[in-house]
Amino acid sequence: MRLEKNRKYFFIRMKAAIKRLHKKNICKKQHRRRAKHILPHKLVTLPIPRRFRRIRKINTPATRSIVNIKKECVKRFLSPILRYLIIDTVNSPLNLKKIQKDNCKTNGYIMIPRRFSIIDTPKESYKALQEIIYALFIEDITLLTLDYKDCQSTELSTQVLLDVILQDFVKFKKSSHKIYKNYNSVLFPEFQGININNGELKEMMWSVGSPATLKIEERTFANVVKYPLRCHSIEKNADEKKRMNQKELDTTELIDYVIDCLKRMNKQLTPKKIDDLCTVIGEILINAEEHSTTNKRFSIGFFREYQENNTHCGLFRLVILNFGRTIYEKFKSEDCPNKDIVLKMCDLSKQYTQKSFLLKGIFEEENLWTLYALQEGVTSVSTEKYKRGNGSIRFIESFFNIKGNSMRDSTSRMTIISGKTKIVFDGTYNIVESFNGNEKFKIMTFNKSGDIKDKPDPKYVSCTNDYFPGTMISVKLLFNNDDINNLNN
Repeated sequence: MRLEKNRKYFFIRMKAAIKRLHKKNICKKQHRRRAKHILPHKLVTLPIPRRFRRIRKINTPATRSIVNIKKECVKRFLSPILRYLIIDTVNSPLNLKKIQKDNCKTNGYIMIPRRFSIIDTPKESYKALQEIIYALFIEDITLLTLDYKDCQSTELSTQVLLDVILQDFVKFKKSSHKIYKNYNSVLFPEFQGININNGELKEMMWSVGSPATLKIEERTFANVVKYPLRCHSIEKNADEKKRMNQKELDTTELIDYVIDCLKRMNKQLTPKKIDDLCTVIGEILINAEEHSTTNKRFSIGFFREYQENNTHCGLFRLVILNFGRTIYEKFKSEDCPNKDIVLKMCDLSKQYTQKSFLLKGIFEEENLWTLYALQEGVTSVSTEKYKRGNGSIRFIESFFNIKGNSMRDSTSRMTIISGKTKIVFDGTYNIVESFNGNEKFKIMTFNKSGDIKDKPDPKYVSCTNDYFPGTMISVKLLFNNDDINNLNN
């Protein structure tokens, strides 16, 4: 009985299992048949249950990386100067995108070159500046160290460029930290300078260099008279009278500084020499204003007294610079108000082209126009608005007059850098007088013929590999006993 009963239940279970399997196969076949008749454009997307929907991430500091926060800070908080130097000016060697492509990794440590000067050693100096910008704005470090162990000399103009960057970086960092307080320790690095051991370098750095400019530490030296970095803001809509008054104040301040420097040597400038100095500084300040598009110009001075071969000497340095359109760009732009001068420059370019004087990377139109802009009567400002009449030739002439002694030395020189043009004045070529009909005017051509239509000496007027985003005037004057005697007489 039990056996028959078990057999009966076994068959019942088997039939049920076969029925389920058959039903499953039928469903599969029906599904396949339906799939064949469904066209792609008739497919319908079913609504996704709420619990499976993708939740949009809120853009808060907690959900973002340090890199993205840095990028946003750069967009929002950069000063006009820094923005012009590292963002807006594509040709600038300090352009942030260009530096990123070069991948200037530092790991927070940078060796300052032996001669830190964008005038004399531009390749090494710009490389160091690029690494500094990369470390400050891109690298994920907490401390940047600038090592001056190998540095023997720093050109004042290059030091000013570095200090302007560091000064504005400090302000930028404070603005960034106000918004992103949780990232204060890792967002942007601190920086320091070490191994400033050279005597002359130490005097400059602690008098007018980074420690003094950034209010870290300032020292006084018995043989040094300092004129700390000044930043002059230029109001866009300021009237001519206000601009000239400000220029007079700035000029007087610098004149008093130079007179104080010479007093340290128990000497004084004659009234004529003081007038010459007023001219040179006044003209430099006017040019800095004319070509500034960031509404700021910077000036700095450094005087050092020393003994050399039993000779009492004084080395005076002055730097005035601005950031913005270069001299060439100012004349080349369509909105240049002095169209007559532009036509003369264009005509001169044609003559140089016909003579095959213009060669890319050696001597270009930019270099020619920048040289022409220094001549008497040349200005980018409308003569109806501003009748200066003698251009920049006055401060070149005054520069040589201030020197006193006509003998050349290996130290005294004035350098102008604007865009890709470098012009050096050291007394080798002097100012000459030329005639245009009955009109007499002064020119400086840097060639033996004294004719602006002849090519200048490439040693003194040259095309640089690196583009300086503005105009910089660097003056270095060596006074010795002979010079001072001439000044007093």
